[in-house]
Amino acid sequence: MAAAVPLFFADRMPADHPRATATERAAYDRYLAARNHYKEELLDEVVAAVRDGRGGPVLEVGTGYGGLGTELLRRTAPDPAGTPDAPGAPFELYAVCESEAARELYARRLREAGLTARLCVAPGGVPDPDDDFWRGRRFGTVYSANAFNAWPDPAGVLTRLAALTAPGGRVLVNDLRRDPDPFILEYSLREMADDTSSQGRYRLCTYLASLQAAYTCAEAGTLLRDAGLTAWTVSPDGPMALTLRRAPTHPGPPAPTAPSDPWRSP
Repeated sequence: MAAAVPLFFADRMPADHPRATATERAAYDRYLAARNHYKEELLDEVVAAVRDGRGGPVLEVGTGYGGLGTELLRRTAPDPAGTPDAPGAPFELYAVCESEAARELYARRLREAGLTARLCVAPGGVPDPDDDFWRGRRFGTVYSANAFNAWPDPAGVLTRLAALTAPGGRVLVNDLRRDPDPFILEYSLREMADDTSSQGRYRLCTYLASLQAAYTCAEAGTLLRDAGLTAWTVSPDGPMALTLRRAPTHPGPPAPTAPSDPWRSP
């Protein structure tokens, strides 16, 4: 049996990416945009759920900067020319943002793209299904990207997301992993190191901090087992990321109507 490849970071250390000022948020947004280039499989899975008619409405959980959500809406927008291979009917996208500033960034991005979504602010970008605003709301697909490593109580968040999922729905949580393909990692780090601009240095430093904050696939699996989250699985997503999935439950009675609506369109 081949020897295990040593981890670039043997120990996990949670990261703190400052986002208190507009400059810091803009820098972090550019970093996320670079990361989002590698989320094709995640987007494909959400798009497939939307197109089969059983994956909506969709809930996005995380920082709420809007890069992935905007791309998802672009990919599922009906073709005005009526091309046979065009996506089907539009769907509702709900997005939870970590702050009012993040919501404003998301809203501006949607306006510039001529798209719409329903936006809400919640601490850490994570909704509480027991809150009056959320009670009774259910979603066909719930997804998150680039946030799992930052959740102080990841098992608790996964439980919340499951509670917001409609019977038969799915949950997808995608993030960087600390046990990536070492050759792809080396190539990526060399490429980032070649960019000596201030933006390039920020991207490299933030990526390294995110990498050290990430879970390995084995650690994520242990987290699920220790929390008794038996309906969840974790698997590699390409050479650099992992995805946690919750198995769809059997459809049951419809959820009660939510008593209030905190959502604001951009």
